[in-house]
Formats: sequence, structure tokens, C-alpha cells
Amino acid sequence: MSLALLGAAAALAALASRSRPGWHVPRGQPGLDRLTRLLLAAGKRAAPVLRLVPAPPLAEVTRLPERAGRPAGVTDADLPALRAGALAVFGAFGALALVLVGGAVGLVAAFALIGFGWLYPELWLRSLAARRVERIERRAPLALDVVAASVAAGVGVDQALAGAATAVDGPLRDELGRTQANLALGRLRAEEFRDLGDRSGSPTLVRLAAALIASDRLGVPLADSLRAEATRARRDRALAVQERAAKAGPRILLVVVFVLVPASMLPLVAAVALGALKAVSGLDL
Repeated sequence: MSLALLGAAAALAALASRSRPGWHVPRGQPGLDRLTRLLLAAGKRAAPVLRLVPAPPLAEVTRLPERAGRPAGVTDADLPALRAGALAVFGAFGALALVLVGGAVGLVAAFALIGFGWLYPELWLRSLAARRVERIERRAPLALDVVAASVAAGVGVDQALAGAATAVDGPLRDELGRTQANLALGRLRAEEFRDLGDRSGSPTLVRLAAALIASDRLGVPLADSLRAEATRARRDRALAVQERAAKAGPRILLVVVFVLVPASMLPLVAAVALGALKAVSGLDL
């Protein structure tokens, strides 16, 4: 029973890790939407003491729900309720495991489920944020090239950002479109450019914001710096891909050694075992 409960928790974690970032929960993932709303509802009805549980001692990430794309409309204000709901739901599973199984196994399962519920909101949002940043970084060099070419042709920065937003897709288009809308509403350009880097968490957009602020305040030529940033972004992405490929090598070796090799040896071991059994027992196998 405890293994079944742990399996259910692992399935929920896998569902969260497979979620794709965006401003809303993507279509085709109603299970994730229902799970998030269930935990929020449970957290809002939980005892006040659960909502006062401190956040896990992980490295603090500012504006984490925004960087994750605000899935299911989750905001910073919803994090305590989401944490309380996860603690209540997974804590109930842990108490059930303790009652049904008992002993050391039930106690370990209970603590594991409670700990998972405590960590779940931050781990889920961090996973979404990392995936969203990855999607932004994938399209950022193209956006930088479009802005650089537009500015070099004499187009204004606001119009250049609008053109870049139409040239890309995914969360980068959302961020650039939001920036364009805020500028159209009269927000200060330096403030909006700085907020673009903070809310997205993308290193390339942080550098883009710095270049736009420097150009706006000091009159620094923008096209050349943006082309340099686009080249740097492509180089950083290529290095990241090479690093992931290098880390995948040992994992593939482990799979080969512990899964494929034993599987290939199984027929030989079975034949040897049958021969030994035949020789010992005299049976005609």
C-alpha cells in the first residue's frame, strides 16, 4: 500500500514536470489544471497554521509564478495556499499509509509524502520556469537580430520590439507583446525594460533590457550591441547543448551496463541453467 501511495505521488510529480510553460495552462493538460485548483482549494480551506508553514530552504527565485508563466493563474499571493493544500493532500496520503502499513515502512512513507507535499509547489514552478526560460532562449537570438536590423534601418525601438514579437512565438512573443502593451500605456521605458528581464528570468532578455536602457539614456549605438548579444546567445546555447550531450553519455552507459547487457545475457543464462538442471535431475527438458 505504501508503495502504491508513493507511486501516486511520483505520478503527480511527473505530471507537473511534463507541463509546458505559458501564460495559462496549455490546452490538452486538464489534469494539471484540476490538480492545481484542487490544491489551491484545499489550501484555502486548510487550517491557518498550515498557511503559515515556511517556504522550503531552496534558493530564492523572485517572481517565481510569473517566470513559470502563471499556470492556472497562480500568483505569488497563492503560494502559501498552494503549499498548504499540497501539505494537506499529501499529508492525508501519508497518514493513510501510516495507518494501513504501520511500522517503519509506513512511517518512512508518511514522512516522504509530507516532505513531497511541502516541496511540491516550488519544485513544480521551478520546473515550469526552467522550461519556459529554455523556450525563450531558443528564440531570443532571432528576436535580437530583428530588433537590430529594424533599429539599423531607422525604425524606433517600440516598433522594432513589435516586429520582433511577430517574428517569434511561444513565451518570448508573450513577453515582448506585454512589453509593447505596457509601453503603449505610458509606462517608463527604463522601468519596463528592467521589468522585462526580471519577470522572464531569461539571461538574454536581461542583457537586451540593459542594452535598451543604455541606448535610451546614453545614446549608445544599439544595432551593433544587439548583434553581439545575438551571437553570444547562440554561442551560449550551443555550449549548453554540448554540456547536456556530455552529461547524457554516462547515463546511456549505465543503461547499457545495467539493462541492455543483462537482458542480452538472459537467454545464455537460461540455457546454461536448463542444461545444469537436466544434468542434475536427469529430466528430458
